[in-house]
Amino acid sequence: MKKHKILRNKWKKIRRKLRRQIKAVKREEFLQKQEQDRLNSPSYQKWLKSQEESEEFERSENERIVTMQYTKWVEREYAAMEEWKSIQKKLDKIKQEKAQKELLIKLEWEREQKKIKETEENKKKEQQQREEINAKFIEEIEMYINNLGPLPESINVSTNTRPDQPLCPFFSKVAACRFRDNCSRNHVRPGISNTLLIPGFYKNFELNMRYEREFDIDISLECDEKEAYEKFNEFFEDILVELRSYGQIIELNVCRNQEIHLMGNVYVQYRSRRHSLKAYRNLCGRFYGGRKITAEFCNIPSWSEAVCGLFFRKMCPKGKNCNYLHLYKNPGGKYQSKPQRNRNENSSHSHRENNSGNRERELQSRTNKEKRNNSQREKRPMDSLSQREASNTPQWDNTPDRQNKSSGSLNWDSDED
Repeated sequence: MKKHKILRNKWKKIRRKLRRQIKAVKREEFLQKQEQDRLNSPSYQKWLKSQEESEEFERSENERIVTMQYTKWVEREYAAMEEWKSIQKKLDKIKQEKAQKELLIKLEWEREQKKIKETEENKKKEQQQREEINAKFIEEIEMYINNLGPLPESINVSTNTRPDQPLCPFFSKVAACRFRDNCSRNHVRPGISNTLLIPGFYKNFELNMRYEREFDIDISLECDEKEAYEKFNEFFEDILVELRSYGQIIELNVCRNQEIHLMGNVYVQYRSRRHSLKAYRNLCGRFYGGRKITAEFCNIPSWSEAVCGLFFRKMCPKGKNCNYLHLYKNPGGKYQSKPQRNRNENSSHSHRENNSGNRERELQSRTNKEKRNNSQREKRPMDSLSQREASNTPQWDNTPDRQNKSSGSLNWDSDED
């Protein structure tokens, strides 16, 4: 039963397939006939012709459009090529200008380098010339110090702070002024002289004014006169060995003024300018007690005019503010002229300052007198001077000199040590 059902289904399927095939053949024949009728129809022929014409027109139009687009593209390409060429020309021009600028910059740099090189060479030549001049100048100074040649003319030139103003009376007498170079008067500094000034060389508790402002005005009582002179004598004996090694000393004075421009100044007057120049050369740049030494040449026309005569008599009305020299007394009066009584000594310092104009007129005459006295001193025999020094202070003659390595003056130092 089941097998019959299966066969029946297969037969139905085959029959349906045959039926569809027959219908498909009929439909194909109908379509062929319909197509043949349509081809034979004049309206269809006309439509086909119109379609062919339209297609031909569209084809020709498309060709025309393509040709026109190609022509435009060619024109654009030509314009682009022309623009590219112009841009390339501009770029080449810019490159040429840049190359020219770089060449100019290079040439300018080479000129600058050449100029710098020439400047450096000129500087080296100038420096070499200056070194040669300095070496020659130092050689001339050495020859002058060793008494083998004359004094160089370039060193014997005075300097003026205010040449158009009258001379400063205090600077002309003591070679120092409280206003320094700001003074309204003229300060004349000699190029070389036989007197050497070492500013602020001597330092002591008594001379240090900072303690008065820091503690009390009575702080100076902590250092009495005896103790001050004990320290001064040690300092004097220490520097005397060094200063005498450069030449014969005529005057050696140490200031005990408490004015800034005079405090601790040391004046050394040698027998000749040769000795003072030797001392100047050896002292400048050295150190004493941890402080650098600076020295300068000065003119002291008259020690009696520079030294305050009332100080040793304890009658100076100015006291610490006096602008004349208040000196320590050297041990045994060694290398120190005795204070002389001047005609204006009984008057006050204010009267001396008011009559500074008259003093200036007398300065030249007293300077000439002092020069005559110095020339008379220079004419004295060396033997008599050495005998007088030995008779007055024999203990200083045995003091070891600067060349002795066992010397006890340990405060001295130099750049070469």
